[in-house]
Amino acid sequence: MQLAKSSWGPEERQAILETLDSGDLTMGRRVAKFERVFADYIGTKYAVMVNSGSSANLLMVAAWTLRYGKGTVIVPALGWSTSYSPFQQYGWKLRFVDIDRETLNYDLKGLWQANEKDDADLLLAINILGNPNDFGGFPRRLRILEDNCESLGAEYGNRRTGAFGVMSSHSLFYSHHICTVEGGVITTDDEHFYHMLLSLRSHGWTRHLPKENVFQVKPSAFEFILPGYNVRPTEIQGAVGLEQMKKLDKIIEVRRDNARRFPLKTQKEIGKSSWYGFAVFGGSLNGYETRPIVSGNFVRHPAIKYYDYEAGELPNTDWVSEHGLMIGNHPTPIDWHDIS
Repeated sequence: MQLAKSSWGPEERQAILETLDSGDLTMGRRVAKFERVFADYIGTKYAVMVNSGSSANLLMVAAWTLRYGKGTVIVPALGWSTSYSPFQQYGWKLRFVDIDRETLNYDLKGLWQANEKDDADLLLAINILGNPNDFGGFPRRLRILEDNCESLGAEYGNRRTGAFGVMSSHSLFYSHHICTVEGGVITTDDEHFYHMLLSLRSHGWTRHLPKENVFQVKPSAFEFILPGYNVRPTEIQGAVGLEQMKKLDKIIEVRRDNARRFPLKTQKEIGKSSWYGFAVFGGSLNGYETRPIVSGNFVRHPAIKYYDYEAGELPNTDWVSEHGLMIGNHPTPIDWHDIS
């Protein structure tokens, strides 16, 4: 069985063709409509679509650093490379914390110990494989940036993940819950960050700002106010995203049903997982494509030599890295008869 399957149908193909025929290909009204639909789904005031989940992480860290400055950020040791690399690129120190073997998210005891040093006031929360963090157990003083790239549609309490961070990132890559081939989104309730993200996404200029904005500038095509990038999505991505959002509730329902029928012990669910994939620590996997769980212990990767960081013992992350594999979940029902 393959790791991932497409969630596309004839609707996405038709949306692409209609967009091509319209001649409107660069970021425009379809992207703007998708952002409104996505923000409504997550339960935030704003959403900013970008070209990838990695770019979403980059813009979050860029916006925070340009507004408040760099410092020390607490991060889990299990995560994807581009969850961490924007902090390195903006001069942050990373304090790595061990994970819980059962949930694959923060070990809360280790998190509180990391919080005892009062030099960090920012926390990166990565919701792993569809599973929400136990946000109610977090130290209250820490402000949160949330990496929700693997967990669209997950719920904790009465809120969807992606609404817990001051800013939160989401991925729309092929294997994720909805797909625009490449694509990402940042969600936030903070108007100041929203306007910063709009500018950072498009060269750092003012062209895509609303007339009334926090910078108190008039939108102009060639006035630059921030050291930005070009990580804009296309209208094709916006059009496909709109069709995918119509299917999202059903996709999550099927993924949860696949999880209910999964025959092996897997990660302990916190809240309501959207089940991006299944962590397996034993059993017969003949005929199934597997991959490591996220990227394993990031501190053990060669890239760490470029980071300013601190990390104590990380026994749980090491154990998961050495003994765990991931099986992908699908937006369609899976027959588990040959796994044991």
